[in-house]
Amino acid sequence: MRESKGQVSTFLEIMAEEMPDVFLHHLETKDFAMHHTELNDDCKVLICLAVSAALGEKTMVESFAMSAKKHDIPYEQIVHAILLARFVKSSTAFSESMEAIAFLKKDAQEE
Repeated sequence: MRESKGQVSTFLEIMAEEMPDVFLHHLETKDFAMHHTELNDDCKVLICLAVSAALGEKTMVESFAMSAKKHDIPYEQIVHAILLARFVKSSTAFSESMEAIAFLKKDAQEE
């Protein structure tokens, strides 16, 4: 992993040392996710970057940004993937709040 990426996160180093079976399973899962799909590599990297951004995982964003750079993905496409992540995250916040808003609205109307 260090050879292909140039660096390995502290979390993965600890996992490899403390829980080698879990680490190996993580690598197998990554291999399956990244190599056994119909999506091209650029698309997979952009999806991973966008999901990492939406989840607020700074280390993963940096890792996938570096991967995007290695794949020669244009800067504009990287920014657009992050903007899409922002849109989806904000839409999810609205969507997940609708039940509470409906409850509050009903409660306010009853007063």
